[in-house]
Amino acid sequence: MNLQKIQIQREGHRRFIEKYLEKIEQSKENDSLTDFHAILKAIEAKVTILETLNEKILSQTEIDGLEEEIFQTDTYSAELDIQLCRLRAFRDQQEKRAAPHTTDLPRDDQRNSCNQQSNNNDRGQKIPIRVLIVPTISTPLNQRYQQSVSDLPYLQGLKLAHPVTGNSIFTISMLIGADFYWDIVEDHIVRGNGSTAVRSKIGYLLSGPFQAQNNRATDHVFNVMASPMTTDVLERFWNLESMGVTQSEKNIDKTRYFKDYQTSSIEYENGRYTAKLPWKLDHSTLPSNYDIVKARTESTLRRLRREPHLLQKYDEIIAEQERRGFIERIDNDTPPTGQLHYIPHHPVKKDSATTPIRIVYDCSCRTSTQFPCLNDCLESTPPMLNDLTTILVKFRLHGYAITTDIEKAFLHVGLNEGDRDATRFLWTSDTSNPNSPLQTYRLKSVLFGATCSPFMLSATILKHLEINKHVPAAKVIEKDIYVDNILSSFEKRSDLLTYFTESRRLMSSACMNLRSWTSNSETLRSRAKKENVLDTDEVVKILGMRWNPVKDEMSFAERNITILDVVTKKTILKYSSQIYDPLGLLSPVSVSAKILLQELWKAKYDWDTALPDHICETWNQLAKSLNRATGVNFSRQF
Repeated sequence: MNLQKIQIQREGHRRFIEKYLEKIEQSKENDSLTDFHAILKAIEAKVTILETLNEKILSQTEIDGLEEEIFQTDTYSAELDIQLCRLRAFRDQQEKRAAPHTTDLPRDDQRNSCNQQSNNNDRGQKIPIRVLIVPTISTPLNQRYQQSVSDLPYLQGLKLAHPVTGNSIFTISMLIGADFYWDIVEDHIVRGNGSTAVRSKIGYLLSGPFQAQNNRATDHVFNVMASPMTTDVLERFWNLESMGVTQSEKNIDKTRYFKDYQTSSIEYENGRYTAKLPWKLDHSTLPSNYDIVKARTESTLRRLRREPHLLQKYDEIIAEQERRGFIERIDNDTPPTGQLHYIPHHPVKKDSATTPIRIVYDCSCRTSTQFPCLNDCLESTPPMLNDLTTILVKFRLHGYAITTDIEKAFLHVGLNEGDRDATRFLWTSDTSNPNSPLQTYRLKSVLFGATCSPFMLSATILKHLEINKHVPAAKVIEKDIYVDNILSSFEKRSDLLTYFTESRRLMSSACMNLRSWTSNSETLRSRAKKENVLDTDEVVKILGMRWNPVKDEMSFAERNITILDVVTKKTILKYSSQIYDPLGLLSPVSVSAKILLQELWKAKYDWDTALPDHICETWNQLAKSLNRATGVNFSRQF
């Protein structure tokens, strides 16, 4: 059979499928599940025939038109696969609904496993991808760049994932997320004066600049999907009401593990504590990650060079950490003493005049989904923390209040020598020279970004306090500390001043500096100022709330709720859950919002459905009441 006849046959089957897709939508509207199943089976049978015809057409297509045929065939197949995924999801949902004791998921949470077939020489390979089906991914994209790409000599002969065609626009049928990127991309890169081509299982992927055909601006609108709302979110929201009341059955095992770790993994040498990383006993082999860390470090440098003052500050932070012994340089070929692993780092901007950025290490970086990251290999045991509400209540108990925190707490816990090579990272040897080689460093302290870091810090501090429990300040800190913040109150001014001296001496013996002191006592503030450890802010943050020490008044964090013309169930949950009230002082107002949410659930309103005017008015009145309530200042002491 010649090529033209096969193409005519294929077109006939495609028209049949389009016709039946219309019929199956009608059967859904009519709740005719019997017709739905029959039509779906007929469509699936036609799809099987189409696959056979596609292979025959490809085998007979001339070389010149093969790439265009592959692109057109894959485009049609991908669009059809998405429709079939949606129909199968509907079928599965109906079957679950018909079965006893099942719960239907929201429509936006229906994920289906689809196979994306590559269009390179290894055409038989299939790449399974978990997808989220949405009506539209993007508005149609302009292809004016294609002529520019086809003129680049170093790209000639490459099979592109999106081949050059005569079409002026195209529509995205599948948007592949970064979680599957490394399952598709390969290691060959082609560079030149223009776009860069990276080989992948679906053809070469292009990125970077290209020569525009004109100066007209191009706007594209993409569909960005956040995680759909689940009952887990609401459960966490309502569980705030039981804070400090319920107790987990796992607490006993966690306490035993915590004590064992303190005994076996934390040592005190030369006036400083060192701790071992809490490795999982059966963790997978940890890869070095050198190539991906090198690429990400170079990307961070390029980004920082656009803001030279941030690059300089970033380099100063690294230099200071090296000077203070938190990190150390090593030769690139230094053999590791333990597991060898590199971790990338990046800046996080802060709203601070003295420290506009801080360095965060990405311990969740992995080369691909087939290999573990550092966090995967470490225990994620939560730290032993005091109850936050209890600390705040005790802080309001006595006449003299005082707050402080541990300066750079994580960096003052040393990292065991055998674990340091698992925390190697790269940085430029000369920020003024873009071509300077990268220098290898490794951490000597607990890194900020590992899943186990809060646990290691908590275990170290509590061990130090236990060793020094004969010191009165140790008992106070043990009960009043939350991570690295300490809030206390005393009946007598003399006790306040004694605590200031004792606690600073106690924590300095662990190489930890207590800073940012403030109090409602003028005497204490003057003393802290003389020792250069006074927090000069008029209003200080205390575990999410605010305190003016001079006036000795507390207040809530500002959370202004916008008055809206259109209100949905999602917006009510969003704004009402932003109210931070660990002391329960706003309950007479905030409980009304929770009751309203209960009523909306009973009425079965969808998340994004605009609510009736009377409900909208009720919420806006609640929002005004919440805004007024959160703006109230109240006395710290009862």
